[in-house]
Amino acid sequence: MFLKNKKRKNHYRSFIFGIVILSFILCMTLITFADEMKANPLTLSEAVKIALENGNDMKKALFELKKSELTYQQTKADLLLNPSVLSELSNQTTFLVAQRNYEITRSNQVQVVEEAYYNILKLQRLVALAQENINRSQKQLGNVRAKYSLGMVAQIDVISAEYELSKAQSDRLNAESNLQIAKMNFNQLLGRDLNTPVELASELTFNPSAIDLKQSTDYALTHRLEIKKAEDEVVLKNKEVQVNTNDYTPLLTQKISQVDLEVTKVNLDNIQNSILIELQQNYESLKTAERNVPLQEKNLTKANEYLRIAEARFDAGAITSIELIDARNNAYEAENAYLQAVFDYNVAMSKFYNSLGMTLEERMKVFPHDGSKPVSQEQSKE
Repeated sequence: MFLKNKKRKNHYRSFIFGIVILSFILCMTLITFADEMKANPLTLSEAVKIALENGNDMKKALFELKKSELTYQQTKADLLLNPSVLSELSNQTTFLVAQRNYEITRSNQVQVVEEAYYNILKLQRLVALAQENINRSQKQLGNVRAKYSLGMVAQIDVISAEYELSKAQSDRLNAESNLQIAKMNFNQLLGRDLNTPVELASELTFNPSAIDLKQSTDYALTHRLEIKKAEDEVVLKNKEVQVNTNDYTPLLTQKISQVDLEVTKVNLDNIQNSILIELQQNYESLKTAERNVPLQEKNLTKANEYLRIAEARFDAGAITSIELIDARNNAYEAENAYLQAVFDYNVAMSKFYNSLGMTLEERMKVFPHDGSKPVSQEQSKE
C-alpha cells in the first residue's frame, strides 16, 4: 500500500511538472509570437495584400464574381439543348462585365486602403504633437505660477495658462480617440478583428513627384479597366452585328444590332473623355497639394522662430504670458497644418496613380515610399 501511494505521488508530481513545462513553453511561444508581431509592423504593400485577400469588401466582390461564373456556366449548359449564337454572346458579355467589375473593385480598394494607411500615420503624428503641446503648456504653467507667487504676473495669466493646459490635454484625448477609430476602420478593411493592434512600418513622407502628363495620359488610356470594359462591349456588339448580317435575319433586327454597336462606340468615347477629365483634375489636385507642402513648411519655420523669440522676450519680461501662449498656439497650429498638407499630398498622389489604372507594385516603382523625408519631431522643430 505504501509503495502504491508512493507511485501515485510520483505520477502526480510528474504530471504537475509536465503541466508546468507545457505552460512555460506555451508562454514562451506566445511571447515570441507577440515579439514577432511587434517587430514586423505592416508596410503599405503588406496591408494592401492582406486587404485584397481577407477584406470583407473583396470577399463580397469575389462571391459576386463566383455567382456570375456559376450563372454563366448554367446558361452555357442550357444552350447545349437550345443553341443560339446571340444568347451565347450575351452570356459571354454578362460574365466578362462581371470580371471587369471585380477588377475595378480590386483596383479601387487599393486606393481606399492606401488612404486609410496614411490617415493612421497622420493621426499618430497628431497624438505626438498634442503631447508635445501638453509638455509646453505644463512648462508654461509652472513658469507663470512661479512668477505669480513673486507678484510678477496677474492672476489672469495663471488662469490663461491653466486653460491652455486643459485645452492641450483635451486635444490629445481627441487625437487618441480619432486614432483608435481609424485603426478600427483599417482593421475592418483588412478583414481583421477590429481591436487587432496596428503597427505600421512607414512614416508620413513628402517626396515631390516627377510626372509626365502626356505619358500618364497614354498609360491611362491603355490600362484603365473601365476603358477595357467598354472596348469589350464594342467587340461583342461587333460580333452580334456580324452574326445578324445574313439573309435569314430580319432587316429590322440587323438595324437594331447596328444601332446597339454605335451606342457602345459612343459609350467608349464618353468613358475615355471622362477618364481624361478625371486624370487632369487629379493631376491639378496633386500639383496643388505638392505646392502647398513647402508653403506650410515655411510657415512652420516662421512660427517656430516667432516662438523662439517670444520665449526669450517672456523670460526677459518684455511680453506677457498671454502673448507667449499665442505664439505657442500659432506654432502648434502650423505644425498641424504642415502635417495635414503632407497627408493631403500623399492622398492626392494615391488618387492620381489610381486614375491611371496603375497597380500598387507599379506605383511603388514610380514613386517609392521609402527613403523620403519623413514628417518627424525633428523636422517640425527645424
